[in-house]
Amino acid sequence: MFARMRLRNTSWASVVAGAALLASTGETFGQSQAKGGRGAGQNQSMRLDDIKIQSKAVAVPVNPRDPIAIINGQAITRQQLADECVAREGSKVLDTMINRLIIEQALKMRSLEVTPAEVEQEIENTAARFGISREAWLRTLDKEKKITPLQYARDIIQPALALRKLCAGRVQITPKDMQNAFEAQFGDKLRVRMILVDKQSTGFEIWEELRKNPGGFEKLAQERSLDTGSRAIGGLMAEPITRHAYPETVSDAAFRQLVDGDPKDNNPNHKPKDGDFTGPIQVAESAWVILRRESIIPAQKGVDLRDERVKKQTYEMIYDVKLKEAMGDVFTELMKSASIQNLLTGSVKLANEEHTEEYKRAQADVDGQVKLMSNPNAAVPQGEKASAAAGAGAVPDPSTLPRQKIPAPAAVSPQAAQQFDSITGRGSPR
Repeated sequence: MFARMRLRNTSWASVVAGAALLASTGETFGQSQAKGGRGAGQNQSMRLDDIKIQSKAVAVPVNPRDPIAIINGQAITRQQLADECVAREGSKVLDTMINRLIIEQALKMRSLEVTPAEVEQEIENTAARFGISREAWLRTLDKEKKITPLQYARDIIQPALALRKLCAGRVQITPKDMQNAFEAQFGDKLRVRMILVDKQSTGFEIWEELRKNPGGFEKLAQERSLDTGSRAIGGLMAEPITRHAYPETVSDAAFRQLVDGDPKDNNPNHKPKDGDFTGPIQVAESAWVILRRESIIPAQKGVDLRDERVKKQTYEMIYDVKLKEAMGDVFTELMKSASIQNLLTGSVKLANEEHTEEYKRAQADVDGQVKLMSNPNAAVPQGEKASAAAGAGAVPDPSTLPRQKIPAPAAVSPQAAQQFDSITGRGSPR
């Protein structure tokens, strides 16, 4: 994909899942409102409890001192069970409740709401996309994912629908977006092998070896690549790279180096060919790759963006991606502006605390302790930090780069970046 969803609250995984389900329906905000918004009539008075969910009701004692189990005449009370549940899972459940309440408050401030009818319809739509009935879909979630129908409706579908409504007017699609998405979907694709390392110096060592022995790429990938998914098969990536894939600066640079070449050089002998490889290129904060071109998958012939069906398909694909991204941005903004006092964990978050002087001083202290990997005793110069963060622009010949500089990125799939982050335990890249 040419855009990226940036949800930064790791505890809100259910909303991420819901956002993926919702965005894939291709509905616009206006369509959603027409289906179950203010014009839904009597549905406006319905509560979430009214949602028709196939589940067995169980009478549970409500008094904290009531027994919830009796073993050989000795009772375990509801309060004892509650205390044990809070100790084991309380923090995770509380995070979900906090996040859900933040979204509900934002809806009320904007005089918006998500009706049970809309939740019901979204569940129906999702089940239909998988070609199964609503009941079968809910049973599958309950059995395989341990998500009850009520949890699914309340913690996934309802918040995601709410975020979609809060995104009204944020999704804008330009002609360039359309062209880039068309090229990503129907254009030529680049199949590559890769070697993933955690140090720039290691990347240059491998690159020097490849210059002397280009045929040794697969062996070096098996011996030195950190990507467990491709290492065993000589670094071969499962999926080809498309134009404008995330991150766009990376995939575009890959096609410049390994496919397009220098547009000013008309010598056919200088054009990229199968077997060519890149220099070490930065993917993440501590991840570099070397890519070798295996083949080019030609663009689909006879497909034209002026075709209304192709145009509609391309538009919907862009809208899905941008909607997910907008939903992530909205939730991040809501989290930043929220004041949260978590008495269970003892943590306190001030509203818009990133603008306070205390926060800025604390952040400055953290930044000042960042060290160069190659020299633990030296702080990272601000210029190099900014250059590394930018990571865009023309990609020079690696042989002309000073060793202490960070090369601009060239190409790697998001799966590879995520694989590296999972190895190092740092989570998904931002």
